[in-house]
Amino acid sequence: MGINIKIMGVEKIKEKVLITGGNRGLGYELVKVFLRNGYEVFAVVRSIEGKGKLEKEFKENCYPIVADISSDDSIKIIKSTLTKYTDQIDILINNAGITAKEHEIMKVTTNEMSNLFHIHCLGVVRTVQATLEMLYNSKNPRIINVSSRLGSLTKMASGEFKGRNFSYSYRIAKAAQNMLTICLDQELRDKGIYLGAIHPGKLKTNMAASDADMNPSEGANNIYNWVSSLKVKDRVEFVQPLVNELEW
Repeated sequence: MGINIKIMGVEKIKEKVLITGGNRGLGYELVKVFLRNGYEVFAVVRSIEGKGKLEKEFKENCYPIVADISSDDSIKIIKSTLTKYTDQIDILINNAGITAKEHEIMKVTTNEMSNLFHIHCLGVVRTVQATLEMLYNSKNPRIINVSSRLGSLTKMASGEFKGRNFSYSYRIAKAAQNMLTICLDQELRDKGIYLGAIHPGKLKTNMAASDADMNPSEGANNIYNWVSSLKVKDRVEFVQPLVNELEW
């Protein structure tokens, strides 16, 4: 399955990438940069409106999938939709995310924490379960989890963010996602799949921190250039692509 392209007379099979949260912010910019570089893009979005936005703008090689990764139903939806087009995924980018606000223990709710955990951590479990068989069919499979500097236990323990009023739920969910990345690496590395976690930069999005200083398009280009060069032999990393490595 898949589409072939010819470059200077040589036939080359396009790689295929699945990106969650693909209709806004960083996810939308990732969709654009991968399409621009000849990939087939499967963009997971939460709504029919998001699907329509992508279909209207991108007429070729973009296949939106409506699925809510906070629900186990998304596993079947993603898998069944992918099988209509391909039996191979080369890159899975777990980008979808939501924010939270409560930074005081007496105000934070377990419901807020649960919502964040279902997207940032369990959502990754679901997308991996939906795509793992197809990742095994790739010659260079990569799973990239879009984390955050706020998920770094080392940075948090150092007091770097003290007084910044970042939410309990977001920091905890991203730390859990980082642990999941390490666990997945320990299981899947010997099976030929690269795992990595990234802090995409302090992006100017609707989830931006007060010190945001980078446009999502710049962050997406950095991620693309970094991901393109990865091989399974590379060790698991927590990095800001093309900038620096972070401590877990």
